[in-house]
Amino acid sequence: MSPQMTMMFEVEDLAVASPATVSRCGMVYMEPDALGIEPLLASWLARLPEVVKPHQQALSSLFNGVVPEALHLVRKKLRETVPTTNHGLVMSCFNLMDAMLKPYVGQEGLPAPLEVVAALPHDLPSLMLFAITWSLGASCDKAGRAVFNSFIKQKLSALTSEGKLQLTDGAAMPDTADVYDLCYDRQAHSWVPWMDTIQQFKCDPDKPFAQIIVPTVDTVRYTFLVDVLLAAGKHVLCVGETGTGKTLSLSAKLLDGMPAEVQPVFMTFSARTSANQTQDIIDSKMDKRRKGVYGPPAGKRCIIFVDDLNMPQRERYFAQPPLELLRQWFDHGGWYERKPPCAFKNIVDTQFVGAMGPPGGGRNPVSARLLRHFNFLSFAELSDESVERIFSTILGAFFRKYFVESIANVTQQLVSGTVELYNSIRTELLPTPSKSHYTFNLRDMSKVVQGIMRADAKTTTAPEQVLALWLHETSRVFEDRLTCREDHDWFRQHQVTLLQKHFGLAYNQVVSQERLIYGDYLVPGAEVKVYSQVQDMPGLVKLVESYLEDYNSTSTSPMKLVLFLDAIEHVSRICRIIRQPLGNALLLGVGGSGRQSLARLAAFMCDYEVVQIEIAKGYGNNEWREVSISS
Repeated sequence: MSPQMTMMFEVEDLAVASPATVSRCGMVYMEPDALGIEPLLASWLARLPEVVKPHQQALSSLFNGVVPEALHLVRKKLRETVPTTNHGLVMSCFNLMDAMLKPYVGQEGLPAPLEVVAALPHDLPSLMLFAITWSLGASCDKAGRAVFNSFIKQKLSALTSEGKLQLTDGAAMPDTADVYDLCYDRQAHSWVPWMDTIQQFKCDPDKPFAQIIVPTVDTVRYTFLVDVLLAAGKHVLCVGETGTGKTLSLSAKLLDGMPAEVQPVFMTFSARTSANQTQDIIDSKMDKRRKGVYGPPAGKRCIIFVDDLNMPQRERYFAQPPLELLRQWFDHGGWYERKPPCAFKNIVDTQFVGAMGPPGGGRNPVSARLLRHFNFLSFAELSDESVERIFSTILGAFFRKYFVESIANVTQQLVSGTVELYNSIRTELLPTPSKSHYTFNLRDMSKVVQGIMRADAKTTTAPEQVLALWLHETSRVFEDRLTCREDHDWFRQHQVTLLQKHFGLAYNQVVSQERLIYGDYLVPGAEVKVYSQVQDMPGLVKLVESYLEDYNSTSTSPMKLVLFLDAIEHVSRICRIIRQPLGNALLLGVGGSGRQSLARLAAFMCDYEVVQIEIAKGYGNNEWREVSISS
């Protein structure tokens, strides 16, 4: 370098800088709060549409009265699912406000109708409150939302009583409802519950279980927000714990609820995803528009949904190459081709939607440099009311269509008992270093309902039979994960308590056998496999032994097993899992406990083929792909 040349670096922190590097550079530390949020507000007010500019003062007063203290609340008292920055939250508020103002601006150069513009003074404060709630208040967890709800109501009451804020009648949220449970209807110019914005839902019990989406307050509001932001050209990032419906809600919206010009592209990141793979996948979906400019087919708009955004493995110095590639597109509008002459490719008419869980368990922290481009939506855990609505709708539709009325009448008690059991387990059976797998989410509860829906309508005619199946499914989903006698005893006692509380029955009135076992293998070779309770234990032993003899007679590596009831029960458990759609099993145990043998026998009983991966020295990605393709 010549003396006239200077190198300047802009870095997030000095976590990986050596003392020698630091000593050779002049350091300028920029305080995160030095800039403040006033420049962001002034910039946003300056670029407001002409029809909104006469109301700048009202918007500024409401913003300055609520947002600074709301940011302080978020930082000091609320727990965020993924860490955010003040500037990011404020920009999310402005982005959502821009999206909500689109109907008042007009489209394709035409002004909005006069009656719509006339309602603007009344609607603006409500829209701003809505935007504040779903930006600053959208990044926290379920408990934090209750705190934010109280803060908003108290702050608005204080500002109006002191005369610092003038709101028209109906502009503020009603005191009787939670701010998160209300949507501002721009047609009715009033606050309405979220469920009033959709049509009555009818459940189809014949639809595959994993594809049934029951609208709840949570799914309706998240879908609405995603729809509004995407229509305005904003990027959305949905964060939340496993099982909160991020992938399902976004996939359903992009596949069925978007305009015809939208072309969705789905990607799922993993720890092994590379920047080259990401670039190749996206490039393959783009057409050449002109020299150096690429995009979806003419007249189309591409929305790329990236699931598990924070899964890519971090490098030594904490960079995640696939995310750095995406950040290059956000910052510069494209990336470089990898083949000489490495020309820069501008990618246009493209938006990104992301979904990810909080850091931990294989998921990594993501740089704020990438996150700042997204609008955050935190998918909080569903309320008990929403969970009960989902599963009572699905199970009720199934029972009403195929079963007698007495069975359909216990739907609500079954769902309420399952929700109560699930909540008790999550409270009492917490993960510890020796029980690190004690992690439960809503997918586990859905497996219980999915198991109950395997009941056969011809043989199940009494509520007690359904209750026995319910006890079995809760045991398989929850109890099979427990490792010590104390936890098993606690679970069994809780089952007894719930039976008495919700159904008024004792355990021995529902279960007459010592072991509660269900299976669909009781009639070998049956065309229609019926999932039913095992009543004859000695007969079950002979049946499974006959399956073993058939396996040994056809296999090149016969298994010499002595089948006792505990082993047969394990076989039944494996059969139950692999017979379910999307059913996957992880068998844990010490060496020689029969995991491999029983898994082979269970697969044979279900008429499945077994493909085993033999891990050897030099086994890599190519070998894995060959096995996957050949099977």
